[in-house]
Amino acid sequence: MAALVAVFLACASLTGASSALAAPPPEPPPLIPPAPIHREPARYPAGATGAANVVLELVVKEDGTVGDVLVREGAEPFAAAAIEAVKAYRFEPAKRGDRVVSARIRVVVEFTPEADVPVEPKPEAAPPLQTIPPPPPPERVDEVRIAGTRLPPPSSPMEHRMARADIRLVPGAFGDPFRAIDALPGVVPTVSGLPYYYIRGAPPSAVGYFIDDVRVPYLFHFALGPGVIQPALVEEVSLHPAGFPARYGRYAGAIVAGRTRDPATELYGEGNIRIFDAGAYVETPLAKGRASVGLGGRYSYTGALFSLVAKDTTINYRDYNARASYEINDKWRASLLTLGSFDYASQIQYDDFGNGTERVFFASEFHRADLRLDRRGDDGAESRIGMTFGLDRTRIEGARFAQDFVFGVRARHRAPITRTFDLEVGADAMLDHYTGDVPSEYAVQPEEYAQARAFFSPRTESATGAWVSGRWHREDGFDVTATARADVFTSVGAVEVGPSPRLTTRLPVGDKTRILGVLGVAPQTPAFAIPVPAIGYRGLPGGLGFGWQKSAGVERDLPLKFLFKGMAFHHSYFNLRDFARNQNDFSFDEPQPVPNSPAQAYGLELYLSRRLSERIGGFVAYTLSRSVIGSTEIAKERVSPFDRTHVFQVGGAVYIGAGWRTSARFLTYRGWPDEGEDATPLRPPTRRLPAFYRVDARIEKRWKWRKDGYISLVIEALNASAQQEIVSRNCNTFDESGQQRCRDEKIGPIVAPSIGVEGAL
Repeated sequence: MAALVAVFLACASLTGASSALAAPPPEPPPLIPPAPIHREPARYPAGATGAANVVLELVVKEDGTVGDVLVREGAEPFAAAAIEAVKAYRFEPAKRGDRVVSARIRVVVEFTPEADVPVEPKPEAAPPLQTIPPPPPPERVDEVRIAGTRLPPPSSPMEHRMARADIRLVPGAFGDPFRAIDALPGVVPTVSGLPYYYIRGAPPSAVGYFIDDVRVPYLFHFALGPGVIQPALVEEVSLHPAGFPARYGRYAGAIVAGRTRDPATELYGEGNIRIFDAGAYVETPLAKGRASVGLGGRYSYTGALFSLVAKDTTINYRDYNARASYEINDKWRASLLTLGSFDYASQIQYDDFGNGTERVFFASEFHRADLRLDRRGDDGAESRIGMTFGLDRTRIEGARFAQDFVFGVRARHRAPITRTFDLEVGADAMLDHYTGDVPSEYAVQPEEYAQARAFFSPRTESATGAWVSGRWHREDGFDVTATARADVFTSVGAVEVGPSPRLTTRLPVGDKTRILGVLGVAPQTPAFAIPVPAIGYRGLPGGLGFGWQKSAGVERDLPLKFLFKGMAFHHSYFNLRDFARNQNDFSFDEPQPVPNSPAQAYGLELYLSRRLSERIGGFVAYTLSRSVIGSTEIAKERVSPFDRTHVFQVGGAVYIGAGWRTSARFLTYRGWPDEGEDATPLRPPTRRLPAFYRVDARIEKRWKWRKDGYISLVIEALNASAQQEIVSRNCNTFDESGQQRCRDEKIGPIVAPSIGVEGAL
């Protein structure tokens, strides 16, 4: 575990020589030392023990990059880790008057076993410069002290981790941490722009969403709405397409996990005002830094905007986030995290007599309150005990509601057994008490009444799991993690057991190449295709679904700080209801009474990236895949209706200078299978609908504000090219001459422009 404190001792060479004249030379202009604007994370060396300090001397060149680096104090392996980190630092160069000059600075990197990987600290929050007595001429040394934050160690070779500094620059994501995951390989939206993803062939309901280990039903507001959690509260987001850490389970597909930032050590806040909503988050320390309190939220005024152009349409969303923490002593910290979200979308529909009736398309809300205790031991051990309360609520037909009262407890402990072996044990339990407004049996048809009782009658369901996970790691990067987990599910007398063993490997081949591998099994209870809060299957009909996950690939560090990852995967899905055999039979409103036949997804993912927060950063992501639904007694094997064979995107961000930064992204994927008149259960579709592509763009101008803050003007657009997506094709129409014509059904163009102002304290 490592914590980083970087101390910058800046010393610029004095220009000119001493004059031989008797008259004293004029006083030189004051020196403005280098100002740090970007710091790359430094990692605690694998296999190292104890604390250590490394003193480096380096040259900040006139363009703000780092030149020569010398080790003044410190031993291996800490010295190499410190050098690797500071070479990526970027500065506003030193100035003597109006002239830019090179500077020599000293950096002290302090390693301690209290944290694993420090995250890049927020540049704007750096403390001011402090002057210390200078060494003999011609040098003067200035000191800057910056505190780092903790970052958990990588927990899965399959994991894609995105830091906040990079997330906010992904074009088309509007700075939202969770929307940015669609820039990663293996992720395919049901419809472009909508935040319901198929990941490696697994449907949206098989993807689990977590924030600080707390399960939430969804992470995005309705349609093109942003995430339900304030970006200022989120430090990073991880996508686990397979072999996720032991603490996560009960989903047959992937896991999307967010981690909140560390408690504030000084007043901190962010906010934005856009054409469709406004949001802010502010956090401040209390009790001399031992406690902190933060509060934030977002409110959409889309209802007022829609009333100007579509008075019969209503779209509203809002959310809130709050957090309080208190450091009990040097080992224990207590925290309370609360969050909630509300979405509503409806339209007035008129009959032939002009009478209007409001039709609600979507009305849902959820609330969570999570209380936890965290302990960090002197030997690097970590413990967490948590308790969660929640409420989910969704409007259903006839102004009726379905509700789910949630209660959960969890505990886990991780400790180093030896220098190269860690052990984690844990357990968690969730109770869901469902209630619903069941209609009168005399007001609806008998089959409708039976269905309502099956889905909305009161019931209590439970899910209890336990796990043990061992991690063997060495200094050379070798890493093997084996996990044994099992969950027990109950519902109205039905009991099912879901084993979930996993094995992940990272094997170094030389200094810059790693071979990656994952094997795992992931169970899941019955679920609808699109997850809807408070609505589910009663009694676990048909038993559990399972995902068998198999992946292997390679990861390599490339020059210029590029990282390449190539993964081949094969996932098999059993007993899931989330795959319809064709689009004509697929319905988000109707339950699927029986599980579909086994399905599988296989393919290749390629990802080349350089951090977007660099002066020049970018990524290229390509997924070649196939999702297939198995045969039945009356139907042949066929391609999944949501299969996208090719998904390609390329994006980049450039810091132009003077506070200007721009980024753009191009995305294209192959069309859906054409479920035309030729497609039958015995004759699967052989054609594809036309491919779709879109262009996203973002440009930002930032001004510094007060000591550590900034104000930015941000112009951004999703689908700036205004492309429509073809979702079906009908060739049963004929023109006047009798020739057959095809008519395409399109969605869109779904375009989301945004002009707004962002700021931070």
